[in-house]
Amino acid sequence: MPPFYELAVARFAQPSSSKPKWAIAVIFSPSSGHSLIYQIVGTATDYSLDAPQSVTLKEGENGYLVKTKVGLVDSERLHKIHTTLASIPVVHGNPAWSSHNWVMEGISALRKVEGYHIDKLITFQWLSEQLGEK
Repeated sequence: MPPFYELAVARFAQPSSSKPKWAIAVIFSPSSGHSLIYQIVGTATDYSLDAPQSVTLKEGENGYLVKTKVGLVDSERLHKIHTTLASIPVVHGNPAWSSHNWVMEGISALRKVEGYHIDKLITFQWLSEQLGEK
């Protein structure tokens, strides 16, 4: 059986906004925090998918606040994450749409990909509570 990596949603502070940003993270090493982050960047008028970033998730560094596990990915299927997340439409001009919406749509899309095991009970409300938002 191939190894599995943890899938998580990470919460980051945004200096220019009171609303924290969410991102999808693949955790390669839980002990060190070594991860690959997928996120949208920009504002409501110009959001775009950022290139995946290899980062170390440590509280207080680069705005990182907290993460919560949402599932697992088979290491042999990891290559499908980029094309899956890149296929999610990015909404412009709607101030109510944000990284939170993009992450929820990403989770929904990844649930449909073979080798991705994401709990069907994960909701926006559950994520908000787990990430310390009320």
